[in-house]
Amino acid sequence: MNQYIYWNEVVGDKKFPCHFGTQSEKQGLLRYTYAENNNLEHLPNVLKDFLSLSRTNTHKRHALVLFLEPEESRDFNFYKQNFWNILNYLHAYDDMEWPKNWPIDPNNRQWEFIFNQEPMFVSANMPAYKNRITRNIGRSQILIFQPRRIFNGISHDSKTGSKAVKLIREKVEKIEGLPTHPDLGGYGNTHEWKQYVISDDENSETGKCPFIHNNNNRH
Repeated sequence: MNQYIYWNEVVGDKKFPCHFGTQSEKQGLLRYTYAENNNLEHLPNVLKDFLSLSRTNTHKRHALVLFLEPEESRDFNFYKQNFWNILNYLHAYDDMEWPKNWPIDPNNRQWEFIFNQEPMFVSANMPAYKNRITRNIGRSQILIFQPRRIFNGISHDSKTGSKAVKLIREKVEKIEGLPTHPDLGGYGNTHEWKQYVISDDENSETGKCPFIHNNNNRH
């Protein structure tokens, strides 16, 4: 099945636990791109174009969804490493400097992945998820790029956002039969990079962040 068609069926279903995602899908706020044969040459320009759209429509909560061409059956660590390889690739080909007022160390809880001087939350959906099944949306590995600013008013630090996040996590717990992953939290009170690719069990990430900061930000 076409990966977008399957995505649309899953995310567009009212039973999908993240109602923000369902609303965005139905309202046409998601943009899509696709990578074949691990060829990412187009991705930096696609992400720049997406950010231009997002910045000129700040009243809308746009996000970019990247579908990767399905691999033969791979294990969790393969997809996890591939995720970080993509972020490192984007960083290496970012033609704008990392903002001077933004931390470069992922161990700083204010750190976020930045491209084109835009802080973004990037999350992974992968076919290797067997327990965290709400993050398994078909045969493609999927990356979702969300500018940090689109969470204004719906994040944990607002009354409405806190209530919504609690409801989403309760729905996920019911579907998966697992407690909320220990690495999930709110911006500033946990490490963002650990939330990008959570483990498929109940264990917190104990390793080093795979992101490699390039001081000059240029290839």
